[in-house]
Amino acid sequence: MLSLISESQEIEMGRSYSQQIEATMALYEDAALQAYVEGIGLSLAATSERPDLPWSFKIVDDAAVNAFALPGGFLYVTRGILTHFNSEAELAAVLGHEIGHVTARHSVEQMSRQTLLGGILAGAAIFSEDVRNVSGIGAAAIGVFGLSHSRRDEHQADLLGVRYALRGRYDPREAVKVHQMLGRQTELAGGRGIPNWLATHPSSEDRIERIRRQVDTIPEADLAGARVLRDEYLSAVDGLIYGPDPRQGFFQGSRFLHPDLEFELTLPDGWQTANLTQALVAQSPDEDAIVQLTLATVIGHAEASAAFFAEDGVRGRGVGQTSVNGHAATIGSFEVATEGGAVSGVAGFIDYDGRTYQILGYTSTRRFGTYESTFRSVISSFDRLTDTAALAVKPLRIQRLTVQRTTTLEGMSASRDLPVSLDVLAIMNGIDVDTRLVAGDKIKWVVGTLPKSGP
Repeated sequence: MLSLISESQEIEMGRSYSQQIEATMALYEDAALQAYVEGIGLSLAATSERPDLPWSFKIVDDAAVNAFALPGGFLYVTRGILTHFNSEAELAAVLGHEIGHVTARHSVEQMSRQTLLGGILAGAAIFSEDVRNVSGIGAAAIGVFGLSHSRRDEHQADLLGVRYALRGRYDPREAVKVHQMLGRQTELAGGRGIPNWLATHPSSEDRIERIRRQVDTIPEADLAGARVLRDEYLSAVDGLIYGPDPRQGFFQGSRFLHPDLEFELTLPDGWQTANLTQALVAQSPDEDAIVQLTLATVIGHAEASAAFFAEDGVRGRGVGQTSVNGHAATIGSFEVATEGGAVSGVAGFIDYDGRTYQILGYTSTRRFGTYESTFRSVISSFDRLTDTAALAVKPLRIQRLTVQRTTTLEGMSASRDLPVSLDVLAIMNGIDVDTRLVAGDKIKWVVGTLPKSGP
């Protein structure tokens, strides 16, 4: 089967998937940092066995600690993983590893067996089958961080990554630090939240030892002069956003507030939520109902509503124009037949600030009576955000600091605000909380103030 996929088909496959990725997940808006990462990636790819692929290296605006490769040479790293590296050599280790997945055709092998949404996303899906089909979003971006590779593939990509790092004159021993950091980060998270790189790149107890053994075979002469470039890397990520960006929306209890778009919405208590690039979604505790907010593809509540209810298979009921907190709107119920059975819901289209917002609440038809009032309550909660503190909120950022005297991270935190835990900061810097720091050392700090999570 794999021999039937030519290189041109592989490239087209990767390009198509990359377009879907970028339609779902925003790229990080920092041209200088994007150019920095791309420059390192292109220099490593040029030393690979497939230098003529249309290599692309981009930063995804996501706080998760992750990286992934698509067929044909389309690679992505999250800004979240960039906050955790401590040298250019560490970044090169991960980029080299992902390049290895492409040159060894691991990604195309996996994708030959499954479609993008059925493969990359299905493992991360939080939505049940009987309500997922109508969403148009699927589970995109809750876990769209690459295919889960076998240990054999991981071992081969590790070997190739060391090879490319060395060819790029980077110190391949820094790869060990990356795996140690990822292990500590996973342990601290306790397995909760969005999976990190290790979840899609299965590890094993001897993986670090294998990398060390491979490095041990490299002649000392070849390692002489190998670059780490810690200071250069810390300068590059100075000012990088750390953690979720509250400007793109954050929760205060069940209230969702979006400072940039200046709106708020109240979701049902106890529902699982995900603030994605192009959608806000919430799932019921029993995983049998979804509420989803997106921008409508048609401007104007009446026009957007007409387009929705005119879709094949959509049957509308009680559709009428109204007002939601002073904003012109159209609301109606609908039913859709899917392969998993009939789905029913409520659709609301609201004009606000030059945009039309589409809010869908849906479940299986047999459960619609249970959730209809909840769906309508969410739609009616849409309103202008007027909370001045919420409107002024800013994201946390990485700041490069120069240590002024002998101390520790714990010692520095006594006289300097720190909006994250010392354990998190220590992992980000690749040291322990009580590691001795001396004057002149460069470290990463996190600056800013987290928005209130409660009402």
